[in-house]
Parts: sequence; structure tokens; C-alpha cells
Amino acid sequence: MKAKRFTPIILLAIATSAYSQMPPPPPDPIAKELDKDHDHQLTAREIRNAPKSLLKLDEDKDGALSKEELRPEPPDGKRPKKEDGDARNQPPPPPPSALMDAIDTDGDGTFSKDEIEKSADTLVALDKDEDKKIDHTEAPSLGDPDQQGPPGGGGGGGRPPHPPGPPRR
Repeated sequence: MKAKRFTPIILLAIATSAYSQMPPPPPDPIAKELDKDHDHQLTAREIRNAPKSLLKLDEDKDGALSKEELRPEPPDGKRPKKEDGDARNQPPPPPPSALMDAIDTDGDGTFSKDEIEKSADTLVALDKDEDKKIDHTEAPSLGDPDQQGPPGGGGGGGRPPHPPGPPRR
């Protein structure tokens, strides 16, 4: 009878332990590349330099960014070669992002040459409070400045913060 009472508690403990061991989501490569000073906001200068910054993600130097080039970098830092074609080795697609949505005006999941050239203008639309900056409230993938690590997660490590509770005795 006592075992039945403890089963939910044991399952909750196992689930909590497993959750705390989960790695943080990969950083948004767009946020990571645009936020040069890693202060979790895009300044007027970083917005103005967006086209130049985005082209640093252009691995094949064709002036556009494919879905593969916009994927987060794998943990080992090595992207599989296109000729490998093994989907299991591919990093996951980037999570939905306000930055991606603003720049990818045709919604095809890639950045054309034209979209990259106009990225500074399209990013300005995210500046809802018109303070000439885009912060984590306007583009969550920039990351919360109260959290450790680079924008988009990945550097804080450890467990996610827990809300304050009653003091332990």
C-alpha cells in the first residue's frame, strides 16, 4: 500500500532529474551573428551592419543563405558535407525566430540576396518601442540579459533557474 503512495513521487523525481540534464537549446545562428557584443540586444550599428554580418554565415559564398546555412551549428562544430546527405547527422532546423521572420520576407526558410541586402530595413520593424534597439522582448532569440551565456541560450549551462520558494529548514 505504501509503495503506491510513493510511486508518483518517484516518477516526479525521475522526470525532474531528466529535465535538469537536458542540454540548452542551440543558439539562434542569426541572433548569434548579428549581436556582435553579445549584450542580448541589437544596437542601431548592429542593425545597420546586418547584411554584412549575415553574409558571414554564407558558407558557399553564393550571396544567399540556404536552410542548411541557417541551421544552428552542431555541438561538435562540424557541419556534415552536402554530399553526405545523411539527415541523421544534420542539426535540427532553427526554432521559429522573430529575426528570421523579419528578414525572410517571402517565408521560404532561406535568405535570398535581396532579403539580405534589405535586412537592416526589415529588422527595424521589430523595434516596437522605437528606441533604436532590438532587445529580447522584441526578439526572444536574442536571449534574456538576466541569464548567463551568449544570445539564444547555449552558454549558461546547468539547471534552468527555479522560482523562489519557501526557505528550506
